[in-house]
Amino acid sequence: MGSRKDETGTSRRAFFQEVTTGTAAVAVASALAQLGAPVMAAAQEAKTPGYVGIGTVASGQGGGPAPKEAESPFFKNPPPWPKGTDGHIYDNLFSTKLKENTITDVVAGPQAYFRGDSDLPGAKINMGWQMFTKPYKLERESHHHDCDEYLFFLGATLPDLVGSFDAEIEYFMGKEYERHIITKATVLYIPAGVEHNPCDIRRVSKPLLFSALELAPYFNGVYQTMGYMELKGMKKI
Repeated sequence: MGSRKDETGTSRRAFFQEVTTGTAAVAVASALAQLGAPVMAAAQEAKTPGYVGIGTVASGQGGGPAPKEAESPFFKNPPPWPKGTDGHIYDNLFSTKLKENTITDVVAGPQAYFRGDSDLPGAKINMGWQMFTKPYKLERESHHHDCDEYLFFLGATLPDLVGSFDAEIEYFMGKEYERHIITKATVLYIPAGVEHNPCDIRRVSKPLLFSALELAPYFNGVYQTMGYMELKGMKKI
């Protein structure tokens, strides 16, 4: 992509900064979760009056039995943490086949997609995640599904995926082509059989995270010009 500005006057440099911010945030969050979180938790615990950490001995006790674990805000008196067993009984329920090439150069690639039954035999949903960085007509004709679908329009800058939304999307619903303008983070519920689209992502001032979740083993829809269509899988990278 060139460095010229698009219709919104936002340059490639600005988008790169936004995408970099989002990517860096993901990396930082992942690092904290894997490495830093215990340190941060320990620091917080030290500030809590009377707090005794898990598996530690309270100051001044000089030994004795380890105190109880910190109480969960969600569960009272949870059972002991299991030691677990070694085996491969449930290996078939895990899939890491998510990465795919992007559909267009306005998507910061690669994109992530879970292709339902083709990725995990027996799965009954399919969904994807794409980060749009420039305006794009995502769908040009209406269609409907034989199952429910949910569309998620979010910002793509961590940690606030809601507050970082800064885009404008024109969306049409129903056979009447009822027009809606999306200007804030939104979840759109599309019941089975309801016509929807076209969808025009017409302004993207900050990277936009789009996700579609369809309650079917693989993507399917009935389109105006193409009729019934199925998409059971895509090449992974």
